[in-house]
Amino acid sequence: MRGKIGIIAASVAMASAALAFAVPSHAGLFGLPKFKIEQSDDRFSTDGLTTYSGLYNRISKKSLAGGVHIDAKGVFVEPVAIRDRTSGKVVALSFFIHNEASFDTAYGAPLTFGNLQRITFITGEGAPIALDIAQGKTRWDDVSSYNSVTRSASRDITESGFADLTQDQYARIIHATALAVKIDGDKRSMVYETRDISKSFIPNLTEFYGKFGG
Repeated sequence: MRGKIGIIAASVAMASAALAFAVPSHAGLFGLPKFKIEQSDDRFSTDGLTTYSGLYNRISKKSLAGGVHIDAKGVFVEPVAIRDRTSGKVVALSFFIHNEASFDTAYGAPLTFGNLQRITFITGEGAPIALDIAQGKTRWDDVSSYNSVTRSASRDITESGFADLTQDQYARIIHATALAVKIDGDKRSMVYETRDISKSFIPNLTEFYGKFGG
C-alpha cells in the first residue's frame, strides 16, 4: 500500500464535514471534545472509496505562543484512511494536520507556523520519519469578537495540510518507545518532546489504526 495524496484530495469532498475541522462554539467553555471517527457519506459516490477520519486528536497542550492551551486551540494530527468499499483494502493513509489559532489586533501579528511544510516523528528506534505536508492552506475567519474597551478585534486562523504515510510508518509511530514530534512551517517550527505529548494522542491513533488503517 502506498499513500496517495491525489486519492485523498479526491475523497476530501466526501468527508468535508470531518476534514474541514471547525472548533465547536462550546469547546472553549467545556474543553476539547472527545476523540471520534467520522465516515464519509458515500451515497452519491461513484469512485468506490470510503474515507474515515479522526477528529479532535490534539498532539499537545503546549502552545506555539508559550504556555499551555486551556481552550480548544492548538495543533491537531488527525488520522485519515481511504478504503476500497468492495475489497476493504486500504488505498491510502494520511494525517490531516491543522493548527487552530487566533489573532487579536491588540497583540500584533499572530504566532503561527505559516505554510505547513513537514512533520517529523522520532520513535526511539530507527531513523526519524519525515513526512512532507502537501495541500497546505491558511484560512482566516471573519471577525469573531470585538472588545469595545481595548477597541480590538479577534479572528480565528486555521493552518492545515495533509501528510501522506505508509502503514509501516504509521505502525512505527503508534508503537514508539519515546515519541517526539517536530512540525515545520515556513515561518516557524515547534518541537513536542515526549513529556509534551498528550496522553490520549497515541491511544487515539492506535484506536483508529486498529479499526480502519490495518
